[in-house]
Amino acid sequence: MRYAPLIRVSTEGQKEKGESLRTQKEQITQYVKSLGGEIPEICWQYSGQEHATPEYERQLLEKLLSDSAKDKFDAVIVADTSRWSRDNQKSKEGLNVLRSHGIKFFVGTMEYDLFNPEHSFILGMSAEIGEFQARQQSLKSIINRINRAKRNIPTSGKLPYGRTFDPEKGWGLDPEKVKIIQTAAKRYLEGMPIPEVGKLAGMNFTNLWKILNHRSGTEWQCRFRNERLNVDETVTLKIPRLLDDETIQAIKEKGAANKTYTHGEIKHRYLLSRMIFCKACNYTLVGQTNKNGNQYYRHPRHRKYECELKNWVSAPKIENAVLEAIFEMFGDQERIEQAIRRATPDLNKVQAMLDEVEDLKKQKQDIIKQRNNLVDMAADGTLSKDEIKLRITPIRESLKAIDERLEYLELQLKDQPSPADINKKSKLARGVIVDALKRPGAKTVQKLMDGPWEKKRKILERAFAGKDRQGNRLGVYVIQTGDKDRPFKFEIRAVLEQIIELIEEKGVEGSFVRY
Repeated sequence: MRYAPLIRVSTEGQKEKGESLRTQKEQITQYVKSLGGEIPEICWQYSGQEHATPEYERQLLEKLLSDSAKDKFDAVIVADTSRWSRDNQKSKEGLNVLRSHGIKFFVGTMEYDLFNPEHSFILGMSAEIGEFQARQQSLKSIINRINRAKRNIPTSGKLPYGRTFDPEKGWGLDPEKVKIIQTAAKRYLEGMPIPEVGKLAGMNFTNLWKILNHRSGTEWQCRFRNERLNVDETVTLKIPRLLDDETIQAIKEKGAANKTYTHGEIKHRYLLSRMIFCKACNYTLVGQTNKNGNQYYRHPRHRKYECELKNWVSAPKIENAVLEAIFEMFGDQERIEQAIRRATPDLNKVQAMLDEVEDLKKQKQDIIKQRNNLVDMAADGTLSKDEIKLRITPIRESLKAIDERLEYLELQLKDQPSPADINKKSKLARGVIVDALKRPGAKTVQKLMDGPWEKKRKILERAFAGKDRQGNRLGVYVIQTGDKDRPFKFEIRAVLEQIIELIEEKGVEGSFVRY
């Protein structure tokens, strides 16, 4: 009788070490010898590494079942029932295939009659027990890994790029890899395409982009999922950073800009391409050049949502007006601060809340000291239990009240700029123009207005990089007024996250004027 041995181990490590495979092979060779059979050389192909967990694919078993109809062997033999299957459903399906082709089944030297209900029951029970053990082990394993991750210990996949972990010292950084990422970030922000940055870094640019955007901060999310066990949990580990938050945000904003207005070749150049929108429906207006060479911005055709913006907006007029407003606004730090203050309901109120937060934090520290002193007195036996209870109650109530008030104030201040924020933002905004002009002034501004298209485009890309607090892209938002003499007005949302200038068109053939 020709026997086909099914010899399997669960992990790659077991396969490489080979001990379990060798043991099973020796056992089955002895079993077949004592049964007076033989193992054809071709039948050793059903040996190797496969998961024992029920839901995993089993190529070795599938190959064996497929070959059972090709007259390559007369019987299948395994060292023990767990090597056959730990999934009762798969076990039944496989045994039905063997039964239909007249293939016998052996566990060791014992033959199991596949037509005997008692033997089928024993094999089924063995598979059920194996499945239970495998699933129980999988559940314990994934729970242990989740708990270790919650203790900030890596338990899932490779370590994030540039980080190291020592069981005794904890997390650390690889200086060489940190330098690679910091250099790559600098090159990308300077305008080098990410594929070229990846080549210089010696990395796949897709992986580099993932690191720059999602793996260069202080958080690493690990997802533990097993649908069969109904487990799906994500744990966030704290890890050393590769880049500061400001650089990461700049990378994200530049990436968003690349998706909207810095990619692709354009037949006709439009200064506000992918930066100009309809305020009514947020559709991006597209450039259009007529047969006379005149350029306009218009709504895309066949759009899903119709709105009131029907006419075309003259491209040169709106482009010049936007540039003039940007230069004038961003070149004047005092006006920038005024614009932010106008958008802030009550700056004095904001400052008062900030002062209150500082006072509450100091008050909280004093009360915590009182609590610690009370603990020391209790430990020394200076106070009785009743005295401790009497004194600790007002301390706890005070701390609770302070925490509740701090939480309220922090929510109120979350989206409100402080005086320091205003000053910082105004300097950053002025930098958009200063960087381009170096020495801003009326003559220089006019020279730039008449200068190269690329220079003006670069300034606008920097001014409109990112989104506002509502998640809308920064740019120029056009509004149709319904007035024949003054059909359009528009607002500019730039890096200050405010409407910094309102401009309207004075007649179809007129020019844009500020009001």
